[in-house]
Amino acid sequence: MLSSGIAQSFSQFTLDKIAHQKELLKNPSVDVLIQGNVEAIKQLVEAQGGKFQYSAGDISKVTLSLSGIDNIITNKAVERLEIPTRNARPLNDTMLKNNNVTPVHSGQAPLTQGYDGTGVVVGFIDTGIDFKHPDFQDSLGHSRVKFLWDHNLTGNPPSGYSYGKEFTNTDIDNGLASASDDVNNCAGYPGHGTHTAGVAVGNGLASNSYKGVAPKADIIMVAMSWCGTDPFSFIDGVNYIYAKALSMGKPCVINISLGGQVGGVSSTYASHDGKDLEAQMINNVMNAHNGRALVAAAGNDGSNPIHLGYTVTPTDTNFTMFYPPAAGNVIDIQMYGSIADMTNLNFSIGADQVSPYHSFRGKIHFSTMLPLGTLRNDTLYNAGHRIGLIQFRANQPYTGTYKMEFIILPDSVDYNWRLIVTGSGKFDSWNYGMVGAPLPSLASMPDSSAYKFPDVNKTVCTSFQCLDNVITVGNYTNRRSYLSCGNIPYTDVSKVPGRIDASSSLGPTRDGRTKPDVVSPGDMTIAAIPMSYYRSVAACCTDNLTVDSLHVRDGGTSASSPSVAGIAALYLQKNPNATAAQVRAAIDNCTTVDAFTGAVPNNTYGYGKANAFTALTGCSTNGINELSSANSNTIIIYPNPSYEGNAITISIADYKAKDKMEFKIYNTLGELIKLMNVTGSTVQLNSTLPSGVYFCNLLVNGKKTATKKLVIL
Repeated sequence: MLSSGIAQSFSQFTLDKIAHQKELLKNPSVDVLIQGNVEAIKQLVEAQGGKFQYSAGDISKVTLSLSGIDNIITNKAVERLEIPTRNARPLNDTMLKNNNVTPVHSGQAPLTQGYDGTGVVVGFIDTGIDFKHPDFQDSLGHSRVKFLWDHNLTGNPPSGYSYGKEFTNTDIDNGLASASDDVNNCAGYPGHGTHTAGVAVGNGLASNSYKGVAPKADIIMVAMSWCGTDPFSFIDGVNYIYAKALSMGKPCVINISLGGQVGGVSSTYASHDGKDLEAQMINNVMNAHNGRALVAAAGNDGSNPIHLGYTVTPTDTNFTMFYPPAAGNVIDIQMYGSIADMTNLNFSIGADQVSPYHSFRGKIHFSTMLPLGTLRNDTLYNAGHRIGLIQFRANQPYTGTYKMEFIILPDSVDYNWRLIVTGSGKFDSWNYGMVGAPLPSLASMPDSSAYKFPDVNKTVCTSFQCLDNVITVGNYTNRRSYLSCGNIPYTDVSKVPGRIDASSSLGPTRDGRTKPDVVSPGDMTIAAIPMSYYRSVAACCTDNLTVDSLHVRDGGTSASSPSVAGIAALYLQKNPNATAAQVRAAIDNCTTVDAFTGAVPNNTYGYGKANAFTALTGCSTNGINELSSANSNTIIIYPNPSYEGNAITISIADYKAKDKMEFKIYNTLGELIKLMNVTGSTVQLNSTLPSGVYFCNLLVNGKKTATKKLVIL
């Protein structure tokens, strides 16, 4: 079995959980991610008879036996070792809206030409695509899908990979890809990939309507396997799409309208900060070349109380209950925090009988953070009867962060389970099984005043969605009516166009960074549906089908994300050598701010509503969005956006020498990073600010009179 090296994320604890779920030990060899010296790791892996697959930055994907892992895990060249866990699901419960794309297509001034995605690749990691749909063909009937890697099929994997079946554009046009479809996926989301692709790149040829944002872009689709649940689908898909686009000599944006919240049997993937190896490797691949961007759906958990996080004081003994799992399953509670915040906390696990009446049945002894890497077992008894087994372990998944994890194996499904916390500090945790209101009566649960309820904060999907340079997208309502199948008007009077959808996941990240980045229309978005699927439902003429029965109403952040991917494609057509950070900055910094968004950034709308035209024109048409109702002519910042290291001029339009004027610059966390006293009508800022978004306040006699957004690329 594995050594218990405490510096590693991978451990006996992880193997025990995986074995319990019966996922890993079916195969004596497994794919893993290893961070460290790449050349040394390659030699170590090959010396153990394993296979070195590829690397990005200092993270490598390799295949090793369990004994091989055991033999190399303590080597100084190995810094971290993790196995991704597939916990994703399609995110499709809201829709797309017009993101001010029309003036970009038409080339409205100050643009010198129209942009439609020509010469850009838009890749998708999704459920598949109906490549026969006319919206994905050109005017001659040739497929715009250049490559299709279907993980659900076998027989011809792409070079360098060992699973799935690859089809080229020629294969598709010659009818050799008919086994690949977007209807019969095990996820139970027929047409999800077709719809998201239609939002981003559909050309509207099916019925001269419902055109996507980048209708002339090339398409690459990676169809995930929902039955095989390969844990490397995301990493391999990102690597594959970017490599294909590079071979085509074209810039590329990838849309991922899939995601998850909790880590399942692998505890590494619920930190919600983008520090796990899966996210870091995707980040390395994305940033390896210019002309790359990645857009992801924020998630649809904005109304699901799955987050638990609070500050604990020495006088507190708080608790939260978790529902019992299905028979034979476990409860996995993962708690994350900084070393300072976690060190002085104390933890216990207890149980409550819930039927036929409520009764607290006891708890195990309190424990502080264990020595890193230590696995401890305990058993909860009541009156001599065993209720369940508890395993717990402290880990440091990466520098500066502690994780405390409990695995509860109940003996029955008759009990709720308590996480009890006391001491001093704070933490964050995510779980779909937490008990909310109403609680048992005060008579049956006298300590209910100490109960901590879960909330909807920090519900953006975990892993790569939390990366800085990934554009993470929430959704708002686009419309309330359209003409449905049978030429019947459809209206939902409950919809409020422009308002955030209740399901759109909320930020920030665990470590306080703004996510989502932007929002885009979700509710009532109309785009392509698989041809074979629409034929089976068109006879019913359901109201989610459009009048042409070739498109369908769908939504969620699954639908809002690809519209922003389309905007990124338009930006890359105009700026093919832009970095991922520059694409994100252009979209984040030139948003629409209105009465719905309020002051931005915030944890609901991010930096505002995505706006294609202002993103491509550097916000020049309407100027930088105001964060208050102050006179927009009071201050002018030029150039804006600027570049790191460039001099910036700040002009005060109504400067008066008798007034005391101050100019303050804040970062997106609200931290004051620069204060300048204004002694003239212009101020020179010799910028040493790193790339990012900043907010500048002009204070006159101590009163804020104007706020401007400053963008450093």
